[in-house]
Amino acid sequence: MVTGAPGKDAIRLTDLHGVDLVNRSKCEFNGHAGQFFSELGVECRMVYRSERDDWVLAIVRSGLGFSLMPEFSVTDHVVIAHPLVEPELWRLVNLCTVRGRPLSPTVGALVREAMRVDWHGQPAMAVTQIKDRHSSNPDLVAAD
Repeated sequence: MVTGAPGKDAIRLTDLHGVDLVNRSKCEFNGHAGQFFSELGVECRMVYRSERDDWVLAIVRSGLGFSLMPEFSVTDHVVIAHPLVEPELWRLVNLCTVRGRPLSPTVGALVREAMRVDWHGQPAMAVTQIKDRHSSNPDLVAAD
């Protein structure tokens, strides 16, 4: 997502040419995003860099630049997140547990919620894998 970008709903990276950048120094895409900027000839001046998302959001909120960050990291109600559509950046996040180990009530609730939610219109990968694995025996799907 792009925060603090020029007034559009969806943003292309080329729309950000010449716009000041507020950098998240712990960004998962540092080292990767620069490749896209270079390939598209997009140049931005970094005006601020921080490990703390709340500080980055405060600088963006003050109008000093834009930042690239995950959609749900935008916790400031004044800062608007716009999807980056060209190129589209995404990441895969895994929730892992140890098979057979009892889960605490909190972790169990998180796992159940993660399995219940449709992620970008698709069921959780584990739900799909379980159904595929047991498609030959429908009784096993209901048991999982």
